[in-house]
Amino acid sequence: MRKQRSLHLIISAILLCLGSLSVYADNLSLQRWQFEQALDALKVKDLERFHALSVDLQNYPLYYYLRYQYLQPRLKKVAPVEIKAFLTQYGDSYFGASLRSKWLKQLAKAEDWTTFILFYTPQKSTRLQCDYVQARLMTRRDTSKALQDAKKLWLSPKSQPKSCNPVFQYLYQTGLINNTLLWERIGLAMKKGRLSLAQSLAKHLDPADRVLVARWKTMHKNPAKTLEQFDEPDLPVVREIILHGIKRLAKKRFEKATEYWDNFQRYYAFSILQIGEMQRDLALASVKKKHPNALTWLTAVNKNFLNEKVTNTRFKLALKQQNWPAIVDFMTELSEKEQDRLQWRYWLARALEQTGQSAKARPIFRALANERDYYGFLAADHIGSKHKMQHHPIRYTSAEKAKLMKHVGITGAHEFYNLSQLHGSHSKWVTNGRREWHYITTHLPRHQKAIAATFASSWGWHDRAIIAAAKAGHYDDLDVRFPLVFYKALAAGANSQALDLAWVYAIVRQESAFMSDARSRVGALGLMQLMPATGRLVAKKIGLKLNRTRDILDINTNISLGTGYLRQMLDKFDGNYMLATASYNAGPGRAKRWAAKNNCMPADIWVELIPFNETRKYVRSVLFYISIFESRLGKQTHPLRLTLVQHDNC
Repeated sequence: MRKQRSLHLIISAILLCLGSLSVYADNLSLQRWQFEQALDALKVKDLERFHALSVDLQNYPLYYYLRYQYLQPRLKKVAPVEIKAFLTQYGDSYFGASLRSKWLKQLAKAEDWTTFILFYTPQKSTRLQCDYVQARLMTRRDTSKALQDAKKLWLSPKSQPKSCNPVFQYLYQTGLINNTLLWERIGLAMKKGRLSLAQSLAKHLDPADRVLVARWKTMHKNPAKTLEQFDEPDLPVVREIILHGIKRLAKKRFEKATEYWDNFQRYYAFSILQIGEMQRDLALASVKKKHPNALTWLTAVNKNFLNEKVTNTRFKLALKQQNWPAIVDFMTELSEKEQDRLQWRYWLARALEQTGQSAKARPIFRALANERDYYGFLAADHIGSKHKMQHHPIRYTSAEKAKLMKHVGITGAHEFYNLSQLHGSHSKWVTNGRREWHYITTHLPRHQKAIAATFASSWGWHDRAIIAAAKAGHYDDLDVRFPLVFYKALAAGANSQALDLAWVYAIVRQESAFMSDARSRVGALGLMQLMPATGRLVAKKIGLKLNRTRDILDINTNISLGTGYLRQMLDKFDGNYMLATASYNAGPGRAKRWAAKNNCMPADIWVELIPFNETRKYVRSVLFYISIFESRLGKQTHPLRLTLVQHDNC
């Protein structure tokens, strides 16, 4: 305490010497120093020093964060008027939303429903949604809508938080949950495999219906035996039980499942919807079981029951067989909106060409070649056209810029970012800044998100700029989305390994979006997302010393290791960029197996049939990005690097 008072005296002396800190309100360095001193004071609960330090920081971008840190642990002590003032001024920010959520939970616990309603805004938390229903029921406000909300919360395939129990008990007691709703929720639970929830719900049914729930559970656990012995009357719930069992059985014994399906249709009045959905599910199961007639099953799916999964599955199966007439048929069955997707337009053109309809294919290829997209570039390569970059900067007025720059979340995120640059990428300010930025760019209108992306780009916060532009749906500003950052280090890494710099840039863009401290869920690190084990092996091979795992996060080290690994992959696959790219993501072993298995296919088909969704998207993106970075670097753009070395037996 004596040290704290001494420091307070020193600060007072400084203020006395300066005359008044308000004179230096625009001195950002001084404000930052004072801000951190105030946080330190708050940490040791020296509130007198905290208030003395923070009183002149009301125009500092992170003043609201000081207020948050002060209020958050004192919600039970401070007057509601203080919290209301904070939420009124700063509620439209990550920390404002966080404080509101904590405050609402406390109000619900205290059963202060009137104040709860006053402070409530739509929440993601199911617990708070239930509390909001209870608040309205207890205060008799808009009870009709509250009961509708309660039913929606109850009708879930999973168990809900305990805070929902009073609301759900009210629904049961007042008879607002009937047998129809009970069976509907039991069905949802069974589809998700939540047997205990289904059993719990069955307690509200009559004894005869409880037997059916038990039957459903048995069907889930042992469909083959249960279907063999099944002899229940034709009731709606009984049909659902049969469907559940056949779908479960089809995953292991497809032929037997289809046999049961044909048989049960003779005795049970399944609806057109149920028949259509079962036909679709069995068709998908036939593919997983590698049934020889899988394509026939998929082709037979009624177009009214097509979904994205069926479309993708039957397309890939037909593509694997290079059954071009089937692809033409599939593409023309899609809705007009789906047919307009660049992917389907490209493959329709390819299929038309392969079926002798080049006159119909050519205009599709020409139109596609104007698009800046993987399939657009493929189409351009196909007809010998140049790749079109279609760069269009994000436009906005000075008034729009000025308005957005006043947003508490924007100014707060920017200052968090600035502090992270001063204190290092491992400081708490990095996390706070990203949280704030994510919250703001999620809630801003679309055009303002795009403007925010340009702000982040101008600050050098490129990963946030790229994400914000994507959220805004603005993909045409290449300065924002494909910045030439870390140029010196990336060029040095590429040159040291004799690699194409555009390829290195494309890998970095796809791996981390230029986020130098990126850490993936599986432990990959840094700009080039290296696994620690891989990093250590490459380091040993290129003679680079690693003292500890976190050294991999160093930008220059990361680039040296990443480019070294790229060189190894390129050498392993004899200079094949497509296979080297796939191996960088999925590992060389998998890439080698995929290449051997599908070697006789055209390269564009090979990419489409990569088994891993992540790797397939990864390869398409990287190959597409190479061309963009070639243009950004002022180099001549080349056709997409899709090649496979064909064997003699192809």
